[in-house]
Amino acid sequence: MLDELIERYSKYSDSELMNVYLNSNGYTEDAKKALETVVEERGGFSALKERYYKLVEKEEEKRRVHHEANQLYKKGNTKNDINSIIHSEILSREEVQEITDLVSSRIEAEKKDVEIKASTYIGSILGGILGGTIGGILWGLQMIYSGHIFYLFAVGLVIISYGFIKFFTKQSKNNIVVLILTVASVFYALILGFYIYELFGYRGPDR
Repeated sequence: MLDELIERYSKYSDSELMNVYLNSNGYTEDAKKALETVVEERGGFSALKERYYKLVEKEEEKRRVHHEANQLYKKGNTKNDINSIIHSEILSREEVQEITDLVSSRIEAEKKDVEIKASTYIGSILGGILGGTIGGILWGLQMIYSGHIFYLFAVGLVIISYGFIKFFTKQSKNNIVVLILTVASVFYALILGFYIYELFGYRGPDR
């Protein structure tokens, strides 16, 4: 049992080991012994604590750089501007640049997502018609063969319409055109479904 615990704790990172050590009051004696053994193998508690707080400090610095880069991008600064503005005594130049690259990629992706282009209109209309037609047929069929209106199925209509529009536009519901056309497509599907039901009527097992 003791050997198994030592083997398990040996696989823990310094951060995980420190968290376990700080919350070991309720542990069994074997668990405490195993923990102490592994901590000693890592240079003792003082060395572990020093490494742990350096990791915490580094993570906090990463969050600071990420926030600062985000704010600078929103103010219109370029990636090169930001890399020259942000300095860190904890992170390397490469680590800072990696964070700014991630922030830049995310913000550029968000801009493209909400951008309204010709392809946004075309894709939304095409996807809306296709998704609404398929959804409307399914909506009508479920009423024809069940004789009931399951409004929960309307959630499926939203998923179908949005899925087709997103497929054709490569943009999300954050784009106002995509959002509006998704709503329009769902209404179209509902109307089409009721029309199909009115046209063919109930076709359940008792007919």
